[in-house]
Amino acid sequence: MSAPEVLEFVVACAGDGVLQRWELRTGDAHLELRQELDCAGPVAPLAWDAARSTLFAALRGEPYALLRIERGSDGALRHAARRELPADMAWIGPDGTRDGLLCASYKMARIAWVRDEGIQQMATDGPAHACVALGGGRLLLATQTIDGSVLCLAGDSPGTPLSQRRARRLRLHEQASPRHVACAGDWVFIDNEEHGVVDVCRYEPRSNALRPVFSAELGHAIDGRPWYADIRCTEDGSWLWLSERRQGMAHLLRVDLPGRRLMPAASLPVAQTPRALAVHGQWLVACGETAAAFSVHARDADGVWRERGRMRCGARPMWVEFLVPAPSAPAAG
Repeated sequence: MSAPEVLEFVVACAGDGVLQRWELRTGDAHLELRQELDCAGPVAPLAWDAARSTLFAALRGEPYALLRIERGSDGALRHAARRELPADMAWIGPDGTRDGLLCASYKMARIAWVRDEGIQQMATDGPAHACVALGGGRLLLATQTIDGSVLCLAGDSPGTPLSQRRARRLRLHEQASPRHVACAGDWVFIDNEEHGVVDVCRYEPRSNALRPVFSAELGHAIDGRPWYADIRCTEDGSWLWLSERRQGMAHLLRVDLPGRRLMPAASLPVAQTPRALAVHGQWLVACGETAAAFSVHARDADGVWRERGRMRCGARPMWVEFLVPAPSAPAAG
């Protein structure tokens, strides 16, 4: 009999300023804290580079900084480099060129592009929550949550500076509060922080533009105004996960692109105020910011998602990432 698979994930605990590396044995869902790495400040968000070989973390307290995290031969995380950042960054992610990172600042209403030769910045129309690259970096998108629009920055090449890009503001529907973005190929999924709507768009390479395809109302029963946070999708874009903080839920949706609809598949109670999600195949980790805990769910053989564990962690867990590459064709529902 083969040994059960062992997965690892890292939780960014901003309140304690540490990264916690956890081990998950898939056979019995045993959870064990393997390492706590001191980051000397409120750490979150996290992001992989394009090759998923290096993990980056941002510090959201002064002095703002970008940390480069590498793994030793024993699997332990270690600090490899530190670079000053100009602002409190709520989002970091690869820029499409494989040699830089895109950043978004909610607090300071700007985006930044971190490259070896320097850091470019651009003011946004309001708090920016995410910034992603499409078309290999020819088109950059930044969500402007309070303004309710998506800032589209088109360039003639992936390396076109921010100041030389053609800007277009796209409002996807009348009541919009775009927050996080998940991408599957040319498909783009955007959740709305204060509205139960997911906007589905497609990147058009020929015109180097984002084309809205449809907006789907979620219909979740929420006592008061919705408070959505994270959104994740499978590699083929057939499934979506969303976290809703007010009710403490993680929702799984099946994506029907030809039919232009999202279909509810599961709604799971998770750790309180789930700010961040991570998905690896049949496993889901949800971090509860105010609970100082995370919950782990798995899809069993009968197709039902069930909670397999809940653990205390550091204070204010605001981001989580698996430390293994995602499967090429994960099964989600």
